[in-house]
Amino acid sequence: MTIMKFIPKITLLLLLLFVHSSQAKGKRRKCPEGAWSEGKIMNTIMSNYTKMLPEAEDSVQVNIEIHVQDMGSLNEISSDFEIDILFTQLWHDSALSFAHLPACKRNITMETRLLPKIWSPNTCMINSKRTTVHASPSENVMVILYENGTVWINHRLSVKSPCNLDLRQFPFDTQTCILIFESYSHNSEEVELHWMEEAVTLMKPIQLPDFDMVHYSTKKETLLYPNGYWDQLQVTFTFKRRYGFYIIQAYVPTYLTIIVSWVSFCMEPKALPARTTVGISSLLALTFQFGNILKNLPRVSYVKAMDVWMLGCISFVFGTMVELAFVCYISRCQNSVRNAERRRERMRNSQVWANGSCRTRSNGYANGGSIISHYHPTSNGNGNNNRQDTPLVTGRGSLHRNGPPSPLNLQMTTFDSEIPLTFDQLPVSMESDRPLIDEMRPGSPPPPSGCLARFHPEAVDKFSIVAFPLAFTMFNLVYWWHYLSQTFDQNYQ
Repeated sequence: MTIMKFIPKITLLLLLLFVHSSQAKGKRRKCPEGAWSEGKIMNTIMSNYTKMLPEAEDSVQVNIEIHVQDMGSLNEISSDFEIDILFTQLWHDSALSFAHLPACKRNITMETRLLPKIWSPNTCMINSKRTTVHASPSENVMVILYENGTVWINHRLSVKSPCNLDLRQFPFDTQTCILIFESYSHNSEEVELHWMEEAVTLMKPIQLPDFDMVHYSTKKETLLYPNGYWDQLQVTFTFKRRYGFYIIQAYVPTYLTIIVSWVSFCMEPKALPARTTVGISSLLALTFQFGNILKNLPRVSYVKAMDVWMLGCISFVFGTMVELAFVCYISRCQNSVRNAERRRERMRNSQVWANGSCRTRSNGYANGGSIISHYHPTSNGNGNNNRQDTPLVTGRGSLHRNGPPSPLNLQMTTFDSEIPLTFDQLPVSMESDRPLIDEMRPGSPPPPSGCLARFHPEAVDKFSIVAFPLAFTMFNLVYWWHYLSQTFDQNYQ
């Protein structure tokens, strides 16, 4: 067991010495006379070899390492990433030892056609969606056999592996992608998997369009399956998103849209079409931009940081539309109150009172009509006379709401009396005259103005042009502090 731990280091050292000596001389070493050729050695080994689990006192120790050659883009829609690796496996099979044979070299580079004829731990990436061996033009597989029976296999693979996406912090998120290695055919009693001392090596700096690889880590676990315990090796890659693209394409345009929506506060309340156009255009721009961002993301049910930002900005633009509706309603209420006051003032100036002498008042605006009020004194038995007036209407006289200097285009005759002529005694020739008579009554209350009439539209706009920027500033402070603080406090170790 102790010797097996040193086999990978000794093997790698011998391999480096062989490569160095070959590069120093610049040519292959010529084998001495009597030494067997590689073909003869392999034929001798394979003639007596049986593809079975190697005999050992303990389980077969398989050492694994990977060299990361390149990485593709991380796809949020399919929740996976692509990676090109050099996958190396190292184990000892005593049945393949040729130390007892007169070999020219201490290691033999085998042809890939012999690989299916020897035993292998059948290590696979159990969580990969797709794994292919590069063929350029032939399969990129290297098999080296050492004289003590150590087998070194290297595959150049293109792997598509899943990622554990959590988009709550998008676009300030950090994502992790995992590769899981496991022997598909042998449990831990037969095969044990181990990471080498340098399990993962980056052959070049990894740069993705949207992410930076900030950390990677390895670990080993033992899982219980129905047929025993199985060793499992995991390598986790941690990616941090580059949010500069979203600052330029999402956040800066929304800032400008929000500021444009505040321009309506500087317009006068009567400019209703212009203010409505500004608000609706800003709202549509934000909605279109929000949908353009979401179409490149998976349909998750939780709230993302981008959702909070876009919905907050849409709420502020919607608030400007509510403020516009409030200002228009106040303006309409004030106009109604002013019109009612003008009508009451005109009616008050045109009231007719009998002042004790019978006379006829002609209105220059009467169109041939007249009202004649007849007085019939009666006695009630106590010596008091009661007034009985009977208004008569002749001609085309009717009550009109408009017509200076008085809305009553009448020609009327009064009588000598100390009691004024009441409005109940006036004739109403048209149904439209009844509201006018009701407003002329001295005891009728003015139409209610409501508490909103006390507000002024200009004052509401002045308040909004200060309150909206202040509220948006507070929203920005809370938003950026909450999400950026979580980004800076992350520990990748």
